[in-house]
Amino acid sequence: MRIRRFVATVCLVFFLTSCGTATTNITKENDTFTEFTETIFRARSCSDSLTLNYTLTNPEDYGIASLPKGFPSFSYEDLTKDALADENLLASLKKFDKKNLTFDQQVLYDTLQDTLESDIQGQNYTAFSEALGPTTGIQAQLPVLLAEFRMEDKKDLSQYFLLLKTVPDYFDSLLSLEEKKSRLRTLPCRSSLQNIIAQCQTFLDDSGASILIKPFEKKLGGCSFLSEKEKQAAIAQNKSYVEKYIIPAYQSLTDGLTILLPMAGENGSLSEYPNGRQYYPYLVRQTTGSSRPLSELQTLMTERLNRSHDTLIAYAKKDPSLFTSCQRYVTKYSSPDVILATLQRRMTEDFPLCDNTHYEVKYVDEALENYLSPAFYLTPPVDDSDNNIIYINNSKKYDRSSLFNTLAHEGYPGHLYQTCYMHNKRLPLLRYSLDYGGYTEGWATYTEIYSYKYTGITRDEVGILRNNMIATLCLYGLCDIGVHYEGWDEESLQSFLNQYGSWSSGTASSVYSAVIDEPASYLKYTVGYLEITLLKDKMKNELGSEYTEKIFHTYLLDMGPTSFDILNRYIPLWNKQNSCK
Repeated sequence: MRIRRFVATVCLVFFLTSCGTATTNITKENDTFTEFTETIFRARSCSDSLTLNYTLTNPEDYGIASLPKGFPSFSYEDLTKDALADENLLASLKKFDKKNLTFDQQVLYDTLQDTLESDIQGQNYTAFSEALGPTTGIQAQLPVLLAEFRMEDKKDLSQYFLLLKTVPDYFDSLLSLEEKKSRLRTLPCRSSLQNIIAQCQTFLDDSGASILIKPFEKKLGGCSFLSEKEKQAAIAQNKSYVEKYIIPAYQSLTDGLTILLPMAGENGSLSEYPNGRQYYPYLVRQTTGSSRPLSELQTLMTERLNRSHDTLIAYAKKDPSLFTSCQRYVTKYSSPDVILATLQRRMTEDFPLCDNTHYEVKYVDEALENYLSPAFYLTPPVDDSDNNIIYINNSKKYDRSSLFNTLAHEGYPGHLYQTCYMHNKRLPLLRYSLDYGGYTEGWATYTEIYSYKYTGITRDEVGILRNNMIATLCLYGLCDIGVHYEGWDEESLQSFLNQYGSWSSGTASSVYSAVIDEPASYLKYTVGYLEITLLKDKMKNELGSEYTEKIFHTYLLDMGPTSFDILNRYIPLWNKQNSCK
């Protein structure tokens, strides 16, 4: 979800192979490549009304004249059609001579090639495609996404109503996909389906309608493009559409999944599915952006886990009271604005300056509290980067003691800061729509861990907080691989966890359920973090005594979201280019 102003996408940069003040001329190939990639950007941006709303404020400024008609279909047959289009795009991409492109275009070339090749490989696993899920599924996120739909003009309002109107057909296509998967024996396991059904039923039984009605009424109250009469008409239409389209769509999805429930297996480990052990390594690579084999990832996580575990034991022997006192910063920083201001002020020594990082702290509407995390950042549209919003959830079910590190993850130096920096870089447009969760969540996790130094507590206390978080990340990451690749059952998972402390059967069961419901989800945080630490080691080796934390962070931010292979490959080129400035 984003916000920005129109910016030039082509600028003068240094040659990769030269040093000095000479700059390139914008060649015909540069222009053709820009046109090629911006055509892809436009197609991705207007794939549906929801994506367009969260990508561009003024789509007409980007050559998008024809607006989408709500949600598209998402059936098995729809997904299989994508393969030929991806192959054609890849063939067209390879016609460009990469060495004639600018630095930023070369990074885009490699990133787009990586994305297309991954998507083409993924066609072998269409049977595992999933839009539903207890946490990240569209049925879970749709109420929030619709409630936060941006209303800038009457076109936005029209797009919003198109979305509501097409939800029934969209959900039917999702159900059609699940029915196909039941025949291919790749349906989610029974417990996962039950969790999805229960969530849909909660939406139907509790506050489903109010989630979409109350925030809409509040939002329209501040719309200047509508008269009072038009506002009342839109409010009435929204309520009518929610009752006519949204509620029946959720009911139909619930009924359809309930019918499929007896066909679901008991074991949700991907290792038990046809072709599941081949699919899982692909899923991990696609989710994390790391091409390392699973065995290497396991080794990395195990070594880091053991190191953090031993460090925590050493702290406990040194002074057990540290494990209590390390939490004293919580009461010192209880206000979100104070926390964010503190983080902004103290990070300047280690991170490059970033202009236009204006933000607004908002609080989640009561009707949405049960659906959202303790805090989150809404990524602004490409053409309106000044409007950054961090939401705080005041639900009583959340412990405010972790607010400092949560806001470091979501705000500074995490997601908000990284997004604003990327916007200021004015990268080629397509870079803003290529998704690399391992980079973005890895960065936010890395900076969250890094930010404990800004709390004002002692070095030992910072060490405890950091190593505790690292150990937890590695534990969960190893559990994910253990369950989905090695076939661990719940007892095996608890046995593994108990090697690193005492875990109750209830806690172990919760971890097992979370891993089963969202395969590889934890790994984008864990592997993303570990890959960034390995990049840091490489940068230190390359620069030696000239290395600083700020240089490394600048490199990661300059490059933007991409795979870790590409990030590793470009370190020497980036260092050479920047040594010339």
